[in-house]
Amino acid sequence: MIITRLPSFLQRFFAPIRRQLTNDQFRHLWSLVLALVVNLRAAKLLHLSNLTPSAGHRTRHGAFLAQGNWDEAALVEQSAMSLLGGMKPKAGEVVHLILDDNRIAKRARKMDHVSKIWDHKQQKFVRGHIALTAAIAFRGVVLPWRIDLWKPKGHSGPRYRKLTVMAAAMIKDFAAPAGVQVRVLFDAFYLCPAVTKACVSKGFTFFSVASRNRNFTTSNGRGRARRRKIARLMPGLIRHQGKTVHMKRSRARHTRLRIASVDGHLSRIGRVRMVISKRPRGPWKKCIAIVTNETGLRPRQIVAIYETRWLIEVLFKELHQDLGLGDYQMLHRDGILAHLHLCCLAHLLLTHRCLKALGAQATQANQQVNLPPMNQRLAALRAEIARDEIRKLIPGAKHEKLRKTLCDRLLAA
Repeated sequence: MIITRLPSFLQRFFAPIRRQLTNDQFRHLWSLVLALVVNLRAAKLLHLSNLTPSAGHRTRHGAFLAQGNWDEAALVEQSAMSLLGGMKPKAGEVVHLILDDNRIAKRARKMDHVSKIWDHKQQKFVRGHIALTAAIAFRGVVLPWRIDLWKPKGHSGPRYRKLTVMAAAMIKDFAAPAGVQVRVLFDAFYLCPAVTKACVSKGFTFFSVASRNRNFTTSNGRGRARRRKIARLMPGLIRHQGKTVHMKRSRARHTRLRIASVDGHLSRIGRVRMVISKRPRGPWKKCIAIVTNETGLRPRQIVAIYETRWLIEVLFKELHQDLGLGDYQMLHRDGILAHLHLCCLAHLLLTHRCLKALGAQATQANQQVNLPPMNQRLAALRAEIARDEIRKLIPGAKHEKLRKTLCDRLLAA
């Protein structure tokens, strides 16, 4: 499919972006975003350029990504907050800000910021990039909000920052709608004073898994405090204070869990409520400890809230498999970041189309929004773009049958 112009039904999404770019920049941006959506192969610049020849040669696209002088991060944040505002959050509702790092394997030796990293999926060390990502989860809808590339020590470019410092900066920059409560979710790596203090300074609450080697101090009720490793606390809490609950999971319908809770002081963090969660017959190595500074919640509520963090893993899968997040071939940091943000814009475009189709259902307070799977979202938008292009090529009411035949064959090709 060759895209020759921006379809009219997508202009509402791109209208706020257009005001911040020149005509040439805007032409490159919408053509690359639509090419990412329509593309069925690896999202390399050569393949994307072939889908939008009207925007110029691939070298012009490459120059736009590497030297375009446009604020791609601001465009993604603006689009995400616009979609969040369009869902009309009410006072008292909860927005989840989820933080996690995305590991992208790259064999190139001359790319900026490529280093030796641990790949959790392959369970081995590889060369590649670490992209810290923040996503907004609201009523079951996930919106990529910010993405940044981590620079290893000793590499040229911006000043070195730890991933935890980058995460704290993202939390401080997040501005939630008025009256909305914010809960920040992250894994054990980001459970440190820099991140938790950033949450407290903004009035946010945090939920995280705590490593087993962390020290946790409890009181026996008679004024005596006991400080022990979390790994030593787990068996006793589960056996003597645990309760078996039947609860809905994010990745399955229902399951039985053995959970127990205790309030105390986590080392370097402060006063928290810790919930130990384990499957009744599961191995002890899969027992986890969830901690939060929102100590008024029940244990099963804390477990359910933390499982919302799984939504960012689904987001990573969609960005990689369907939108080519890791298929960039740019050598310099600016070009790599531009590609990453374009993939986020493509994801936000697909979400915008689904929310628009739902209409008033997407604005009902405290109601989960059920979006179709990513493959259905992509197929629907590709079909709309194909019909728009064919309608331009063959106008007139008398050619409706011919247009339908061409559209069916084009989508089947």
